Amino acid sequence: MLSSRYDNDEKPLLRLNELQLRMKHQVEKKIKNGIYEFEEVPCPVCKEQRFELFAKKDRYGLYMPVVICKDCGLIQTNPRMNQISYNEFYNVEYRKLYIGTESPTDNFFKDQYNYGQGIFEYLRNNSIINSFQDLFVLEVGCGAEGILRYFEEKGCRVKGIDLDQSYIECGTHHYDFDLSVGTIDTLEIDERPDLIIYSQVLEHILTPDKELRTVYKIMSDEGRLYVEVPGVKNLMNSYEMDFLQLLQNAHTYHFTLESLTNLLKMNYFDLLLGNEKINSVFIKSKNHANYSDAIVNDYSNVMAYIQKVERLRIPRSIVINILKTIGLLGPIRYLYRKIS
Repeated sequence: MLSSRYDNDEKPLLRLNELQLRMKHQVEKKIKNGIYEFEEVPCPVCKEQRFELFAKKDRYGLYMPVVICKDCGLIQTNPRMNQISYNEFYNVEYRKLYIGTESPTDNFFKDQYNYGQGIFEYLRNNSIINSFQDLFVLEVGCGAEGILRYFEEKGCRVKGIDLDQSYIECGTHHYDFDLSVGTIDTLEIDERPDLIIYSQVLEHILTPDKELRTVYKIMSDEGRLYVEVPGVKNLMNSYEMDFLQLLQNAHTYHFTLESLTNLLKMNYFDLLLGNEKINSVFIKSKNHANYSDAIVNDYSNVMAYIQKVERLRIPRSIVINILKTIGLLGPIRYLYRKIS
């Protein structure tokens, strides 16, 4: 393990409200009683099973064995809950544990709406899409539909899918969107999307290789695939510079831009644009050759980066506590956001 604080002591790193604590105990009970079952799987990128253990718990104090693949550098939960278990978890506990509320709130919708604006500007400012007018946009894992609302306001036709029944009902009843409960494998559409959005979603999917093959089939030939996931190599700028804060049991994969590109490349997508935050855009590859020889092993770079973050985490936390004590943390963070 990275250190003893990653051991499974069931103690949450975050301060949880009453609802979150109830959901945490509910998940723990289901794991203990075998309702939530776990399975070992090969790495979805290189198909090997040579792993090194990173952690045994997540930020909520839930059992979560996190490993890194020695053959390609992809960080992943393994063993992880099987699909049946995850389906129930997403429909029953996930949003309540993660958001801390019983049902979708206006604030959650507004946050997603702002996310939509950020994605739109990223695509527009980098000239990824020439015109958004009448563009057909599909979002997988649409949540409260805020992202889709922003794209709709910009002239796009939108469609969304999500596993959470309550969030889909919220969008259908209150925002009159074309939404459905399910996965991309159960999706029924008559038109091929020009843009497919996976915003904070791909890291949740148990079989991303299978998912991406379906995306390839349904996306238009000149379409764009936008993928946004938490970037492991962005920890210096996020999650209080704490790898354990990044870990949550709903995330089965933790990507760098290199490991994400490896995964997409193995499933016939080429990187068009990306950064370590991670905001990225992929297009269909014109060459369907076997890319297994082109996998770049990110293991050494990932290990060096995370170990560096762990070394710097304690001095940084001391500085933050001092700034909190003298009342300067808020102003400094505000200034940083203004200039960054």
